[in-house]
Amino acid sequence: MIAGWENMSSSQKQEAFLAKWASGEGIEFAGDEARASYQYRAGLIKDAVQLKKTPDRVPIAPIAVFAPIMLYGYSAKQAMYDPHILGKACLDYTRDYDVDATMIPPMVMHGPVLDALGYHLYKWPGHGIKDEQGYQFVEKEYMKAGDYDHFIADPTDYWFRVWLPRTHSALEPLAQMPPLYGTMELPMAAPWLCTLGAPPIQEAYKALLEAGRIAFEWIQALGPYMGQILSSGYPMYAGSATKAPFDVLGDSFRGTTQLMMDLYRRPQKVLDACDRLVPLMVGMGVGGAMANNNPLVFIPLHKGADGFMSNEQFEKFYWPTLKKVMIGLADNGCVPVCFVEGGYNQRLEYLTEVPEGQSVFIFDRTDMAKARKILGGKSCIGGGFPVSLIITGDAQQVEAETKKLLEVAAGDGGYILSIGCAMDEAREHTLKAFMQAGKKYGKY
Repeated sequence: MIAGWENMSSSQKQEAFLAKWASGEGIEFAGDEARASYQYRAGLIKDAVQLKKTPDRVPIAPIAVFAPIMLYGYSAKQAMYDPHILGKACLDYTRDYDVDATMIPPMVMHGPVLDALGYHLYKWPGHGIKDEQGYQFVEKEYMKAGDYDHFIADPTDYWFRVWLPRTHSALEPLAQMPPLYGTMELPMAAPWLCTLGAPPIQEAYKALLEAGRIAFEWIQALGPYMGQILSSGYPMYAGSATKAPFDVLGDSFRGTTQLMMDLYRRPQKVLDACDRLVPLMVGMGVGGAMANNNPLVFIPLHKGADGFMSNEQFEKFYWPTLKKVMIGLADNGCVPVCFVEGGYNQRLEYLTEVPEGQSVFIFDRTDMAKARKILGGKSCIGGGFPVSLIITGDAQQVEAETKKLLEVAAGDGGYILSIGCAMDEAREHTLKAFMQAGKKYGKY
């Protein structure tokens, strides 16, 4: 814990946490040069977050998932089933492309863990899709309309006894368990404990423990590669992740179609459920950031884009609880990094409502000149480069587009050069052209 933390304001906590992260405290660097490189790169990002013009250039941090794997000739399935392939590809990518902040290897989940649990929420390489494809979300109505009251009253109980059994076939028997609260007094503990002895529930817990064992072995194998990335002088672009409450409901629980109908059929239930999720999402982001000594909290925004809902619906259902999550993260010294999928050209004014200099918005298809005009001097912005050009363009086109983007978006500070989506595919010559153009034209 940082000295005097409890008495600091949110901006002071952010400054202290960012400074600690940027210093590389706790990292065993390969040498003085690696330490200086890390502090330089993390310093670029720190200055951008705090809307400062760095003495050098804009930071360059393309967000990637499977692209580094593909660049080195491996399939997505190989990376998901062999942590050494995943780790080495991430390490080589980070060094060869010289990014200022690199991908988080555990974002490519370990396939055997999903196999052990009978995971339903995604299709992954070799399990429903081709070995070469990135994983795909399977959206269904995992939470029924009649479940709202249970979810709102006790989301943890609902998560464990209802949602997990519906989304993991190995955990289906957990639906037979009574609530944990029966353990509070000795005479009431026996029925709950007896339930644990039922063979199907024993098997479910065995599956959960087996998945945990596999995951622990995976992270033990992957950890040294992550250590090498940091010790070589490269920070990672996030310390943890969380989500907008509305997206949690729409993605993993109600499903998009059902949730959008809920806006008309049971709007108050939606509002209450989103409010109930706020402290959980704040705690999720803060906990990971503190554990990893990295204040940047990644928040992918899925269902708030232009055209998905009206401004009135965005203002009522989506933005208020997202804003609460962002402010809650900032109050704990963290930096919310919103990955703004789709276009937010109709939403930019809302984004000015968060405290100045405490948030980052990485844009996908938003007009970057408009984003700079509205958010410049208020929040750090980033992104805006089309991934399609990395995949289908040539080096000259990429250089020209990068130069154009920097001219309209970089301004006098508070900008991070990034691709407008999380890359699952890339080509060596165009991605390197993007990096080189960023360093050439992103100078202040």
